[in-house]
Amino acid sequence: MKTRAVSPERASRTVLWVILTVILSTLVLSPAAESYSWVFRGSPAWNYMEKHRSRRYAKARVSVMTSYFKAKNPGISTKAARTYASLVEAISRKYGVDPFLVSSIIVKESTVKVRAKSGKAYGLMQINWKANRKWIPRVFPTIKSASKLLHSRPNIYVGCYMLRDALKRGGNVDKALDIYRGRSIASYRTKIHRYYSDQVDMLRKKL
Repeated sequence: MKTRAVSPERASRTVLWVILTVILSTLVLSPAAESYSWVFRGSPAWNYMEKHRSRRYAKARVSVMTSYFKAKNPGISTKAARTYASLVEAISRKYGVDPFLVSSIIVKESTVKVRAKSGKAYGLMQINWKANRKWIPRVFPTIKSASKLLHSRPNIYVGCYMLRDALKRGGNVDKALDIYRGRSIASYRTKIHRYYSDQVDMLRKKL
């Protein structure tokens, strides 16, 4: 069997084409990868909370969230703010998510307004009922309508459940926030991190 010889010119063109392809791939793909806004990865606030998520600090966390909710929505009573904070602490622990991450989502999504409605989204954590109504009643049998999501306890339960799922699917907080939000928005992640860091700073001062 004869092997067809490749001319030096053709070989040179092939090598040149491979080099150009690699260069173009670097120019086109790298900026897109680097443009992603990682705000929680390597965050000092997140690292600090890695050591302060135990029940030992639960009371302090509730106090911080209560104050923060009141600061972001002066219209709610201290009792309501404390109720929401206590629910966040208990339910986030049940689902293994960071309570300050949950409280930050509440501040960003609804400005701590339990009856908030925006399009198809409802309540404190702005749950999209239309997009999730098939599975919510199966997991939470008492939640059979969107109106139930306008109450703090069921809303936070569903929100924490969704956040836990997003963290599993995304593999990290930044990607999880994209999943929770429904699309990748750098400003959304940045704002959540700002609220999160605010609360961590408050916790530091308490401990």
